[in-house]
Amino acid sequence: MLSRREKQNLLYLGIGIVTGVIITGLIMYFGVISNFTKENIVKIYKIFPNSDSTKVATEDLTLYKGKQQEKKPNTKSADTSFILIEKEVIVEKDTIFSEEPSITIKADMKIAEAIIPITYSTKDTLADPKPASARKNELLIEQWDNPTNFAGYRKTQNKLIVYGIDIDNIELQSIDDNLYLIFNNKKLLLKESDSFLHYPSDFLK
Repeated sequence: MLSRREKQNLLYLGIGIVTGVIITGLIMYFGVISNFTKENIVKIYKIFPNSDSTKVATEDLTLYKGKQQEKKPNTKSADTSFILIEKEVIVEKDTIFSEEPSITIKADMKIAEAIIPITYSTKDTLADPKPASARKNELLIEQWDNPTNFAGYRKTQNKLIVYGIDIDNIELQSIDDNLYLIFNNKKLLLKESDSFLHYPSDFLK
Protein backbone atom coordinates (compact mmCIF):
# COMPACT_ATOMS: atom_id res chain seq x y z
CA MET A 1 0.00 0.00 0.00
CA LEU A 2 1.17 3.49 -0.87
CA SER A 3 1.17 6.12 1.74
CA ARG A 4 -0.83 9.30 1.37
CA ARG A 5 2.28 11.37 0.61
CA GLU A 6 3.40 8.92 -2.09
CA LYS A 7 -0.02 9.12 -3.73
CA GLN A 8 0.19 12.92 -3.75
CA ASN A 9 3.65 12.84 -5.29
CA LEU A 10 2.44 10.49 -8.06
CA LEU A 11 -0.56 12.80 -8.72
CA TYR A 12 1.69 15.87 -8.99
CA LEU A 13 4.02 13.99 -11.30
CA GLY A 14 1.13 13.02 -13.60
CA ILE A 15 -0.22 16.56 -13.66
CA GLY A 16 3.26 17.90 -14.54
CA ILE A 17 3.68 15.42 -17.39
CA VAL A 18 0.25 16.26 -18.87
CA THR A 19 0.88 19.99 -18.53
CA GLY A 20 4.27 19.67 -20.24
CA VAL A 21 2.76 17.73 -23.13
CA ILE A 22 0.01 20.37 -23.61
CA ILE A 23 2.49 23.28 -23.52
CA THR A 24 4.81 21.53 -25.98
CA GLY A 25 1.89 20.90 -28.35
CA LEU A 26 0.76 24.53 -28.22
CA ILE A 27 4.27 25.81 -28.93
CA MET A 28 4.61 23.52 -31.94
CA TYR A 29 1.13 24.44 -33.23
CA PHE A 30 1.67 28.19 -33.06
CA GLY A 31 5.16 27.82 -34.52
CA VAL A 32 3.78 26.03 -37.60
CA ILE A 33 1.00 28.63 -38.01
CA SER A 34 3.49 31.50 -37.72
CA ASN A 35 5.86 30.04 -40.32
CA PHE A 36 3.01 29.31 -42.75
CA THR A 37 1.57 32.81 -42.41
CA LYS A 38 4.85 34.68 -42.90
CA GLU A 39 5.88 32.58 -45.90
CA ASN A 40 2.60 33.42 -47.65
CA ILE A 41 2.79 37.18 -46.99
CA VAL A 42 4.89 37.54 -50.13
CA LYS A 43 2.07 36.07 -52.24
CA ILE A 44 -0.38 38.56 -50.72
CA TYR A 45 2.03 41.43 -51.41
CA LYS A 46 2.27 40.46 -55.08
CA ILE A 47 -1.52 40.57 -55.42
CA PHE A 48 -2.03 43.85 -53.50
CA PRO A 49 1.32 45.72 -53.76
CA ASN A 50 -0.14 49.15 -52.81
CA SER A 51 -2.25 48.28 -49.76
CA ASP A 52 -1.18 49.60 -46.34
CA SER A 53 -1.80 46.28 -44.63
CA THR A 54 0.53 44.54 -47.06
CA LYS A 55 3.27 47.09 -46.36
CA VAL A 56 3.01 46.36 -42.62
CA ALA A 57 3.05 42.65 -43.27
CA THR A 58 6.11 43.05 -45.49
CA GLU A 59 7.93 44.93 -42.76
CA ASP A 60 7.12 42.10 -40.33
CA LEU A 61 8.38 39.60 -42.88
CA THR A 62 11.64 41.56 -43.31
CA LEU A 63 12.14 41.56 -39.54
CA TYR A 64 11.39 37.86 -39.47
CA LYS A 65 13.92 37.20 -42.24
CA GLY A 66 16.53 39.23 -40.32
CA LYS A 67 16.00 37.15 -37.22
CA GLN A 68 16.26 33.96 -39.25
CA GLN A 69 19.53 35.19 -40.72
CA GLU A 70 20.93 35.97 -37.25
CA LYS A 71 20.10 32.45 -36.13
CA LYS A 72 21.48 30.87 -39.34
CA PRO A 73 24.29 33.05 -40.72
CA ASN A 74 25.23 30.49 -43.38
CA THR A 75 21.75 30.22 -44.99
CA LYS A 76 21.94 33.00 -47.62
CA SER A 77 19.31 31.47 -49.90
CA ALA A 78 16.35 32.72 -47.85
CA ASP A 79 17.48 36.38 -47.88
CA THR A 80 18.38 36.23 -51.60
CA SER A 81 14.96 34.87 -52.54
CA PHE A 82 13.28 37.70 -50.65
CA ILE A 83 15.30 40.33 -52.56
CA LEU A 84 14.37 38.71 -55.86
CA ILE A 85 10.70 38.80 -54.92
CA GLU A 86 10.89 42.56 -54.20
CA LYS A 87 12.46 43.18 -57.62
CA GLU A 88 9.80 41.12 -59.32
CA VAL A 89 7.02 43.13 -57.69
CA ILE A 90 8.59 46.42 -58.82
CA VAL A 91 8.71 45.19 -62.43
CA GLU A 92 5.07 44.21 -62.29
CA LYS A 93 4.07 47.66 -60.98
CA ASP A 94 6.03 49.42 -63.72
CA THR A 95 4.42 47.21 -66.34
CA ILE A 96 0.93 48.01 -65.09
CA PHE A 97 1.48 51.77 -65.21
CA SER A 98 3.09 51.67 -68.66
CA GLU A 99 0.22 49.86 -70.37
CA GLU A 100 -2.10 52.84 -70.85
CA PRO A 101 -4.26 52.61 -73.99
CA SER A 102 -4.10 55.53 -76.42
CA ILE A 103 -7.36 56.50 -78.10
CA THR A 104 -7.48 58.66 -81.21
CA ILE A 105 -10.85 60.18 -82.13
CA LYS A 106 -11.27 61.68 -85.60
CA ALA A 107 -13.77 64.48 -86.13
CA ASP A 108 -14.88 66.87 -88.87
CA MET A 109 -12.37 69.64 -89.54
CA LYS A 110 -12.87 73.02 -91.17
CA ILE A 111 -10.29 73.53 -93.92
CA ALA A 112 -11.09 77.00 -95.22
CA GLU A 113 -13.73 79.70 -95.45
CA ALA A 114 -14.34 82.57 -97.87
CA ILE A 115 -16.95 85.13 -98.87
CA ILE A 116 -17.91 84.47 -102.49
CA PRO A 117 -19.85 86.97 -104.62
CA ILE A 118 -23.20 86.02 -106.18
CA THR A 119 -23.77 86.60 -109.88
CA TYR A 120 -27.38 87.47 -110.85
CA SER A 121 -29.06 86.63 -114.17
CA THR A 122 -32.50 85.80 -115.55
CA LYS A 123 -33.74 83.41 -118.23
CA ASP A 124 -36.94 85.33 -118.83
CA THR A 125 -36.08 88.59 -120.57
CA LEU A 126 -39.55 89.96 -119.84
CA ALA A 127 -39.34 89.34 -116.08
CA ASP A 128 -38.59 92.31 -113.87
CA PRO A 129 -35.11 91.97 -112.44
CA LYS A 130 -34.78 91.99 -108.70
CA PRO A 131 -33.86 95.45 -107.36
CA ALA A 132 -30.20 95.80 -106.50
CA SER A 133 -31.08 96.90 -102.98
CA ALA A 134 -32.92 93.61 -102.35
CA ARG A 135 -30.15 91.43 -103.68
CA LYS A 136 -27.66 89.55 -101.55
CA ASN A 137 -24.35 90.13 -103.30
CA GLU A 138 -22.21 87.62 -101.42
CA LEU A 139 -22.37 84.54 -99.19
CA LEU A 140 -20.07 83.04 -96.56
CA ILE A 141 -18.88 79.57 -97.59
CA GLU A 142 -17.03 77.10 -95.33
CA GLN A 143 -15.16 74.07 -96.62
CA TRP A 144 -15.08 71.08 -94.24
CA ASP A 145 -13.49 67.63 -94.33
CA ASN A 146 -15.06 64.47 -92.96
CA PRO A 147 -13.21 61.24 -91.94
CA THR A 148 -15.84 59.18 -93.79
CA ASN A 149 -15.35 61.20 -97.02
CA PHE A 150 -18.89 62.59 -96.94
CA ALA A 151 -19.73 64.74 -99.99
CA GLY A 152 -22.60 67.18 -99.65
CA TYR A 153 -23.69 70.57 -98.35
CA ARG A 154 -25.96 72.47 -96.01
CA LYS A 155 -27.40 75.84 -96.95
CA THR A 156 -28.75 78.32 -94.43
CA GLN A 157 -29.82 81.91 -94.93
CA ASN A 158 -26.37 83.35 -94.29
CA LYS A 159 -23.94 80.49 -94.82
CA LEU A 160 -23.13 77.54 -97.08
CA ILE A 161 -21.12 74.58 -95.74
CA VAL A 162 -19.61 72.27 -98.36
CA TYR A 163 -17.93 68.86 -98.11
CA GLY A 164 -15.98 67.07 -100.82
CA ILE A 165 -15.25 70.03 -103.13
CA ASP A 166 -12.60 72.74 -103.16
CA ILE A 167 -13.80 76.19 -102.16
CA ASP A 168 -11.46 77.78 -104.72
CA ASN A 169 -13.23 76.04 -107.62
CA ILE A 170 -16.84 77.02 -106.97
CA GLU A 171 -19.04 79.93 -107.98
CA LEU A 172 -22.47 81.14 -106.91
CA GLN A 173 -25.10 82.21 -109.42
CA SER A 174 -28.64 83.41 -108.85
CA ILE A 175 -31.04 82.68 -111.72
CA ASP A 176 -34.64 83.86 -111.33
CA ASP A 177 -34.11 84.18 -107.56
CA ASN A 178 -32.81 80.58 -107.30
CA LEU A 179 -29.27 80.17 -105.97
CA TYR A 180 -27.03 77.71 -107.82
CA LEU A 181 -23.67 76.23 -106.96
CA ILE A 182 -21.35 76.09 -109.98
CA PHE A 183 -18.55 73.48 -109.83
CA ASN A 184 -16.59 72.13 -112.83
CA ASN A 185 -19.13 73.70 -115.21
CA LYS A 186 -21.96 71.83 -113.47
CA LYS A 187 -24.87 73.59 -111.84
CA LEU A 188 -26.60 72.52 -108.62
CA LEU A 189 -29.73 74.17 -107.21
CA LEU A 190 -29.10 74.87 -103.52
CA LYS A 191 -31.88 74.13 -101.04
CA GLU A 192 -32.00 75.49 -97.52
CA SER A 193 -32.08 72.65 -94.97
CA ASP A 194 -31.45 71.97 -91.29
CA SER A 195 -29.54 68.80 -92.22
CA PHE A 196 -26.81 67.99 -94.72
CA LEU A 197 -27.77 66.96 -98.24
CA HIS A 198 -25.76 64.70 -100.56
CA TYR A 199 -24.64 65.92 -103.96
CA PRO A 200 -26.36 64.22 -106.92
CA SER A 201 -24.41 61.23 -108.23
CA ASP A 202 -23.37 63.03 -111.45
CA PHE A 203 -22.38 66.34 -109.81
CA LEU A 204 -18.81 65.36 -108.92
CA LYS A 205 -18.06 63.38 -112.10
